[in-house]
Amino acid sequence: MSRSSNGTSRRLRLFKRREDDLLERSFRSCPGCDTDVHVFADVCRHCGDPLEIVLAS
Repeated sequence: MSRSSNGTSRRLRLFKRREDDLLERSFRSCPGCDTDVHVFADVCRHCGDPLEIVLAS
């Protein structure tokens, strides 16, 4: 027999689940047109401006 009547199990949560911000960290704004571009892009797809890849230190 199941412990819960609706079929879902109860788990002890020791840590609060955080929202993953990987998607937010994967994009930056183009300085020319302010469109979101991938962090490793070297040219903006929207306006064609060259982008500088900035390394985190």
